[in-house]
Amino acid sequence: MKLIRRLTIPLAAATLAGCVTSEDPGDGGFFNGVAGASNGTYDGRVASRQAEVDSAQAENARLTAELARLRGEHSAIKSDLIAARAKAQAAGVRLNATQEGQVAAALRSDPARVESLSKAIADARRLTDSIARLAG
Repeated sequence: MKLIRRLTIPLAAATLAGCVTSEDPGDGGFFNGVAGASNGTYDGRVASRQAEVDSAQAENARLTAELARLRGEHSAIKSDLIAARAKAQAAGVRLNATQEGQVAAALRSDPARVESLSKAIADARRLTDSIARLAG
């Protein structure tokens, strides 16, 4: 009789664990929770989410570094262009209207492009933060 009492609870738990229909903790339910906690599913989900956070943070860092590099390169090219135009003018070379327009366009910051890059970086940061909050 004592053996039956000892086995009743574990057998009942094992039987009820068979009722688990989802490994998603968002689906709720006592049996899903017990099964998820006992079989490591929740730990696996946390590890998966953490990997997503780490990946998003790495991508964010890569994009930030790329933007800094591109800004530096853009600044250097603008300086080179200004110097080349000044050298040409000092040598008495006159640029035609098309060339002057191209120089002016190259020296002008493109606000739409800068805004687009800034928005992409901000979106990546928000996504990183959002995923980090999900991972808890």
